[in-house]
Amino acid sequence: MIQALYRTLDDWLVDQDADIRASEIQGLLAGLLAASGGVKPEEYAGRLAEYADLELARFSEIAEHLETLFTTLRESWDGMGLEFELLIPEDDELIEERADALGAWCEAFLAGLGLSGEFTQETQLTADARQALEDLSEIARIELMRLMKTLKKPSQMSVNMCGWLHYLWRQS
Repeated sequence: MIQALYRTLDDWLVDQDADIRASEIQGLLAGLLAASGGVKPEEYAGRLAEYADLELARFSEIAEHLETLFTTLRESWDGMGLEFELLIPEDDELIEERADALGAWCEAFLAGLGLSGEFTQETQLTADARQALEDLSEIARIELMRLMKTLKKPSQMSVNMCGWLHYLWRQS
């Protein structure tokens, strides 16, 4: 399901001439949810429109898909987090596209944390949470050559990041 959702949202964004990727839609939501589990779908839609620099009304075309994304992400994080799937291109897509989408996801996640207003300079984080955020920041600046040198399998990064995200969710 997640791969079909990725293609649908990414195609819609291309049709809108948007400067964001489908992975950023989930990343932003994940950041908002990690910061404040009480985020409402309508609040998320407003933040997404602002982040994507698109009129809120345009998102009505994909409202059902956004609701599906919101519900599946919240349900996967409310449980053990084992059902969580990153909204990135499939494994058989070009590594460049997957790496770009993963970096964009991380950047949007960090933006969601910031837009939530829950994190300030004074926010006390555990060392592990601070390290997780630093790692996400590094991934957001990902370079393909470094990715290929450091990972044996591209999917390894997704697995490691899912663990960090679940940890952050539990800390909030």
